[in-house]
Amino acid sequence: MKEIFLRYYSNTLLRNSLYPMLATAVASLFGFLFWIFSARLFAVESVGIAATLISTVGMLGVFSLIGYDASTVRFLSHEKDKNAAISTGFAIVSLFSIILSGVFLLSIQYISPSLAFIQENTLIALLFMFFTTMTALNVYTEAVFLAYRHTVYTFIVTIVFSMVKVLLPFAFVDFGAIGIFSAASLSQVVGFLLSVMLLMHHFSYRPSFVFDTSVIKRFWKYSAGNYVADIFNFLPLALLPILVTNILGAEQAAYYYVVIMIAGFLYVIPASTMRSLFAEGSHDEKSIPKNIQQSLTTTTLLLTPLVLLLLLINEYILALFGSSYAQRGTTFLNVAVLNSILVTISVLYGSLFRLANAIRALIIRSVTYAGGTLLLAYFLLPRGLEGAGLALIGGNVLAIIVSHIAYLNLSPKESRNKFFTFKNLPARIQARLNEYYFWPFKTFLAGKKAYYRARRRPGHEPKTILFYPEPPKTFHTLYKICHYLGWKIITNPKKQSDLCIFFEDATYRKEYPVLVERNKTQHVINLHCTDISKNHVDEVFEEVFGYKMSLNPRTHTGVCVRKSNINAVHDGVVLPCPCEPEDGYVYQKLIDTVNKNNRATDLRIHIFNDTIPVVLERYKEIDDIFNFTVGATFLETDEALTKDEQEKVVLFCKKMGLEYGELDALRSKDDGLLYIVDVNNTPSGPIGPLYANNLGIKRWFLELAEATKREFPSR
Repeated sequence: MKEIFLRYYSNTLLRNSLYPMLATAVASLFGFLFWIFSARLFAVESVGIAATLISTVGMLGVFSLIGYDASTVRFLSHEKDKNAAISTGFAIVSLFSIILSGVFLLSIQYISPSLAFIQENTLIALLFMFFTTMTALNVYTEAVFLAYRHTVYTFIVTIVFSMVKVLLPFAFVDFGAIGIFSAASLSQVVGFLLSVMLLMHHFSYRPSFVFDTSVIKRFWKYSAGNYVADIFNFLPLALLPILVTNILGAEQAAYYYVVIMIAGFLYVIPASTMRSLFAEGSHDEKSIPKNIQQSLTTTTLLLTPLVLLLLLINEYILALFGSSYAQRGTTFLNVAVLNSILVTISVLYGSLFRLANAIRALIIRSVTYAGGTLLLAYFLLPRGLEGAGLALIGGNVLAIIVSHIAYLNLSPKESRNKFFTFKNLPARIQARLNEYYFWPFKTFLAGKKAYYRARRRPGHEPKTILFYPEPPKTFHTLYKICHYLGWKIITNPKKQSDLCIFFEDATYRKEYPVLVERNKTQHVINLHCTDISKNHVDEVFEEVFGYKMSLNPRTHTGVCVRKSNINAVHDGVVLPCPCEPEDGYVYQKLIDTVNKNNRATDLRIHIFNDTIPVVLERYKEIDDIFNFTVGATFLETDEALTKDEQEKVVLFCKKMGLEYGELDALRSKDDGLLYIVDVNNTPSGPIGPLYANNLGIKRWFLELAEATKREFPSR
């Protein structure tokens, strides 16, 4: 255990991620106490107004950094005069804090009328400007410690000012919302003073009133871009409390703030790891790919149990603040907790953009996040606090999508990591991702569009199709056909339907009494197709065709194909014989189907009752003949099969109980014989972008749709 700890601690990326997380844990723990005490000592309305004030100061504090914190992390290690760079940072941050807080006070009646009382009292207004400056400077010192790669001092400072913070509310009980605000802000002053002392003691920093223009010239472009991005990043969390206060009232703002404070503990985990990734990458760009993996692994290991825990005990945590907090904030907390997963991906893109100096992409990502979140909040907040949570999720989803597009198009090519560049993946992996992830989603959207378009088509004949016990999924052929025809899919056997199909994606099907009973009044398609194992397929095939695929591996000499007896496993391998057979497998002839283009071919034969409307010839690479299809061609039935073969195929399907489905067959190059190797009673296709623009495949699909209408009328 000690060795594991030392190995972890010796990794600067992980160590500098850990301390900000621990600092947040400490701040959250004492923050809980601070707000629990405040909730008990002050009225709910006072808590809501104070929360808005604190959020506003935080927003102005972040805006006052003008991106100089990011420039410090990125470039401080390369500066010869670090003292001048840090002092210049303090000066710039202080100046902008005073300017921004002053502008806010002058326009407060228009920005947030509920806070207009600040402007009416000079002392409170000056305190507001002072606390804003101290908050900004305290945040800036965290960037300095990160640039030095010693975030342990951030942890120490957080412990001290958090302890001070939790004690101060008792001293300001008589001052209402301003008392809560002052208690929280004074702790920031303590934190800043301690940070300066640590910089002086451990990093030889000497405070001075320096405004080094040469530093500004080197930093300003990078700082400006990051500043714009940071403003938009911070806008949702800063403006949402104001929106909540204005739209839902001060009481709801109190519930909002408590929930975001709890969820914020989760958000700091990805934020800390990705900022550490940024700091490490600034020192050594070659380590970025490895550090990305470490950052994601660390975030996942820490975030997963905490997300699950908070989802389980959310009501109990909120109850600590009062019963009304638990009643009004539980659903919002659940949504905010799940949002942490999206935050992880979003902030990772932000760090990558900063490292690559892709400032335009960074700004686009931030604008998308802020605009999407606030726009959604404006429309969803009238429905309650849950609208704020949905707005945060929607904003992050939009930001991730736009970030990935920007990463592929706006980031310098040399800085792009293969982990994020889909185009850099091997062709087969790209195809698999398309087939199993992207294509189903596209098919779902296209299917719904086709369905509603078909329903509006003149002469449309609406039908309801019962699939039992399973509905077809997006990759199933009938899913696409039903949507194209505008037919409704149902799975409840108690409802009336025009057609009923026994649909279960399984090699061996059990008998369903509800279908047996229904078959007495309405024919159930494929009711008797209950065994499509390869052993059974070969037995029926031999009975109809007079020859078979299977062989005895103990006596056969040469090579054979070993496959699972279960359908659609795609685990075929070529083995030398003789060999000892294994349970659960079938052993078949290796059929030579290689064409003139050096690709293996097979036939996909479609069955509708006694007809074969269409056949598809598919192609596979010869080193992957049991799995991955790389192309296909539409064939007329008479072109693919002789009349005798067509009759035998229909007879074979009758004996299999297959009224609708597909057969996979091989045409031997040596003797021209046809071999049926697989039966699919829940066929799929066309799948993947491989076929998206193939006119032959479109023709194939239209033929299937017409055959479905023709061969399976309402019964």
